Amino acid sequence: MRLATLIPLMMATGLITGNTAAAPAIQCEHLKSIHVVNTTISSAETVAAGAFKAAAPAFPGMAPDYSKLPAFCRVSGSIKPTADSDIRFELWLPLAGWNGRFMQTGNGGAAGSIVYNSLAGPLARGYAVANTDTGHQGGAGDFSWAAGHPERLTDFAYRAVHDLTVVGKVITVTYYGKPPQKSYWNGCSTGGRQGLKEAQRYPDDYDAVIAGSPASNWTPLTALSVVIHNNLGPGQLGVDKLGILRRAALAACDATDGVKDNVISNPAACHFDPGVTQCRAGQTDKCLSAAEVAAARRIYAGLVDSKGKVWIPGTGPASEQLWAAYATPQFDIGSNYFRYVVFGDPKWDSATFDVDKDLALAEKVDGGTFTAMDPNLAPFFRHGGKLITYHGTADGLIPYRNSVNYFKSVLARLGKKTVNKNARLYLVPGMSHCSGGDGAFAIDWLGAMENWVEKGKAPGVLLGTHPAMPAGPPGTAGAAAGHAFTRPICPYPQIPHYQGGNPDAAASFKCRAP
Repeated sequence: MRLATLIPLMMATGLITGNTAAAPAIQCEHLKSIHVVNTTISSAETVAAGAFKAAAPAFPGMAPDYSKLPAFCRVSGSIKPTADSDIRFELWLPLAGWNGRFMQTGNGGAAGSIVYNSLAGPLARGYAVANTDTGHQGGAGDFSWAAGHPERLTDFAYRAVHDLTVVGKVITVTYYGKPPQKSYWNGCSTGGRQGLKEAQRYPDDYDAVIAGSPASNWTPLTALSVVIHNNLGPGQLGVDKLGILRRAALAACDATDGVKDNVISNPAACHFDPGVTQCRAGQTDKCLSAAEVAAARRIYAGLVDSKGKVWIPGTGPASEQLWAAYATPQFDIGSNYFRYVVFGDPKWDSATFDVDKDLALAEKVDGGTFTAMDPNLAPFFRHGGKLITYHGTADGLIPYRNSVNYFKSVLARLGKKTVNKNARLYLVPGMSHCSGGDGAFAIDWLGAMENWVEKGKAPGVLLGTHPAMPAGPPGTAGAAAGHAFTRPICPYPQIPHYQGGNPDAAASFKCRAP
């Protein structure tokens, strides 16, 4: 049932109360006194223009400039669909200039906190925008909260974002006196998985889903992170050697698009063998040992069982340095997932991981709860739902080829005509996880989606920008990142090819089939 008919029904049955007859219906502070089923609104306060200050940015150094935000109504609360649920959320409502749209933004990793910096951009564009901690508090790689709490796992998997969709729209219509004309999802990583799950499980929740670098193939992905973790460190592949692999991959494949720019435009055609980095006789510096080359090959291969089945591909060439994140205690997400969710044993040692046995158990535990790989998007498309999914080819956390595999499965299920009318996949050459890297990673995904949903202008080639920024240390992913340039961002399966002229200008490239 769509919101236009749901809101009057909810009011008639007493599920919401409050004046929804006029616009604005009530003052911000009065939202605290309305009733929404299973929901406690703990705070509703007016925030003056430029006055918001986050306690701490979700990602240090990446906080937006909150001083430029317009005045807004800040609503905080908790949704408790079960006795063990505590889905904390915030909803930011523009005091003036509401664009008539509702948005929810996604999370990263294991969630566990409100992502304030994801709310700022949409608010500045006039959106009523919400975010949730998904029902627990903790770090991005932490699953200790899940032990003995199956309902909280369900909240994390899909229920929290769906319930906030319903609650957020109810509060929005109560405040503005009319329902949102359009509803958008925008998230990356876990947020990408959440968006796909919404489209698959609750196809009427959103008119548009932007799903970046989605952690959609959940169980194999968490298992892959264990494999990467187990192949890094003493006796395996040293984290300090990852830059050597990256430079060798770029040397092998950077120029295949016609220009050398530290970006591999078509990684699928890059047949890089880490064996070229193996130390020759008497060489000990800037090279890999035989054991390190073998470990690198295992990581590139992805998650492979004893029968040779690839459950999820490995990450692409030039993504190597981000593997190091899986070796840190702060983001040992795969091991923690297996430790607390799959085995329920805080003492489980990732060194004992067995692909065949442990993956089978993890798949049984999941049972489709977390995974978002269902190709049947027909119900979502049927009401006009639009999907943009994107992935950086230099993403070292989630393999870009998993997004390719999912998109192909949707094509196989629904056909090219239906998919082309409703969905796009973009691979962003050289972009790291969700953003950053040596590619042209700054792209207005939301603007492209707005034009599609509200103006009927289907997205084609988009403009990507690599902003000017200080170059990183030698050997790092940002070593050559000091100047600005633009690139065309091509709809899959096209890739950019250099045509001549200024290599820093998107006009010098043309998108075409590989």
